[in-house]
Amino acid sequence: MPDAGAAGAAPRLRVFFALWPDAPTASCLHCEARQLQGACGGRLMRPDTIHLTLAFLGDTPVSRLPILAEAAAQVHAPPCTLVLDRCGSWHGNRVLWLGPSSPPEPLGLLAGQLGSALRERGVALERRPFAPHVTIVRNALHAPPAQQVAAITWDVSAFVLVASERGPDGARYRELGHWPLGEDAAR
Repeated sequence: MPDAGAAGAAPRLRVFFALWPDAPTASCLHCEARQLQGACGGRLMRPDTIHLTLAFLGDTPVSRLPILAEAAAQVHAPPCTLVLDRCGSWHGNRVLWLGPSSPPEPLGLLAGQLGSALRERGVALERRPFAPHVTIVRNALHAPPAQQVAAITWDVSAFVLVASERGPDGARYRELGHWPLGEDAAR
């Protein structure tokens, strides 16, 4: 449900673009997360919330959603295979992640094209380099150093626009748009 905020304010949603794994891939990621959580503590991400963020937009007026869809439709990156074979954390935020040792070139192309299309339409984005990762545990009690893990292969063939809706049991995600990858993909 859109958040109207203050009385009379335009409805808003907290949104982001992401890669969303199919059920078998999400299950593999969740199993790896469970093993790491056992060693590090923290809150395990639910399988239905596991994703790789391409562009976080945050609190966005619902009226801007067509502009976001227009930007997504401009992306013409090929599908790719993502191999998640490293785990690590960022100092200070107690988040454990899985990521690729060697990100596939099409993934960088996808993130770059999407970022450019969004900026061309006046959407403000963070200016830090794209660092592909999947958050798997939050509030870890201690974090392992970056290390190799058993590889999880993820065939990436589409990206999505998602709304994050907060509830009493944590965030719930709702897909707002879906775009296939590939030069010949139907748009």
